[in-house]
Amino acid sequence: MSERPSAWAVLFFSSALCLGVVMLLNVFFSYYDYSSALRAEKSKTAEAAIKSREHKIDSIALRKVRFTLNKPDAKEVYVVANFSLWEEHKIKLDRQNNGSFSNLIVLPQGEYKYYFEVDGKAEPDPNNTDVEEYNGKKVNLRTVL
Repeated sequence: MSERPSAWAVLFFSSALCLGVVMLLNVFFSYYDYSSALRAEKSKTAEAAIKSREHKIDSIALRKVRFTLNKPDAKEVYVVANFSLWEEHKIKLDRQNNGSFSNLIVLPQGEYKYYFEVDGKAEPDPNNTDVEEYNGKKVNLRTVL
């Protein structure tokens, strides 16, 4: 016949079982609290980012930007810019009825460097005073918001 466990053994194993259950519940609730806090923190961070940089939210939004140069004597005018890989893909401006050259270019928000190429010669935009030296040429800066 089998012996019954002693009262001390029952007490020990019952205590160990209760302690194990309490530890598991503690781990579960700690993880739950941590993940809830993490979600709340991420939400606050996202809200703060949205509030502090609202113009950055749609930074991939495309804008229509017109480039115009008044040069009635010119035969060909191109806009040469970092958004078009400089000379590699310069963009031709169309002659308008009034003798100026113009083209509408779709760009994402950002800051761009550009200059005009008038009949093969580089010229900064005379209507834009934001000029800097870049690779030995005077270029204009244009911010698209």
